[in-house]
Amino acid sequence: MKKVFLLALLTLVFTASFSVTLLVPSGPTVISVAALIENRIVTEDSIKIDFWRTLDQVNAQITAKTADMVILPVSIGTSLYLKGVDLRLAAVTLWSGFYMVAKDVQINSIEDLNGKEIYTPQGKGQTGDVLTRLLIEKHGLQNVKIQYAAQNEIVALMSAGKVKISVLPEPFVTLAIRNASASIVFDMQEIWAEITQLPPRVPITGIFVRGDLLKNSGEILKVLMNVKKSIEYAMNNKQEVIQLSSKYLGNINPLVIEESLGRTIYEYKTAKESKKEIIEYLKIVNQIEPVAIPEIPDDEFFAF
Repeated sequence: MKKVFLLALLTLVFTASFSVTLLVPSGPTVISVAALIENRIVTEDSIKIDFWRTLDQVNAQITAKTADMVILPVSIGTSLYLKGVDLRLAAVTLWSGFYMVAKDVQINSIEDLNGKEIYTPQGKGQTGDVLTRLLIEKHGLQNVKIQYAAQNEIVALMSAGKVKISVLPEPFVTLAIRNASASIVFDMQEIWAEITQLPPRVPITGIFVRGDLLKNSGEILKVLMNVKKSIEYAMNNKQEVIQLSSKYLGNINPLVIEESLGRTIYEYKTAKESKKEIIEYLKIVNQIEPVAIPEIPDDEFFAF
């Protein structure tokens, strides 16, 4: 009888679903996992999705092991890894979405940016900052001043006529076009390609896994494949996913999200298959803002 009970218990243990907590940025990135949240992707595993709002929260939850995976800008996740936080890059999930927009100023060529003031969100070492400073450096622009502010604030300042040029991510590009009558002057992915001779895409955002979980790599890989399915579902069912995501997106008009997705590329590519592009990007971040990325991470950083 004991043997039968023990066998039943072991069977239950080994057939139980694998459970993970995935942290997602509070904002438009929810589109990539909306199909998972709303059960459009059938999975045997238990995937709990929570939202993060600050890097302190990410650091605390990863350290306390109350989160297992997190979607982060690639440069930020790399910086955390280099500081000793136990995170490994599993895949890049966002490749396009940054554009330079302008209002009440004529920008016909890159040289027209000489002497101008450019706003970009977040701060030094972030994607918009890196792409802007790379453009300035490689084209030898003079007397260009970079200012930093929150994305919503930049759009509001453009609407008020106080900001004329900005490098923004979607959907804030679309908000600037709609609310501030701004126009796109440069696709920053194309600028990247022209300077680096790489494809016109940038490893913007990725999914990171806690390093101690890699001993369960088979189970983690199954969860990651569900994230991949969710991204593919979003790209193939945009209208539905916009509606599914709307309750998580605050006051952003669904029409804005719809338009912005036309200039956004969500695509799941593993860290190892994207390694060359990731390293080239991190090398440039290191050159432009070495405080953010003081060195290139080792091979253990690339988990899958």
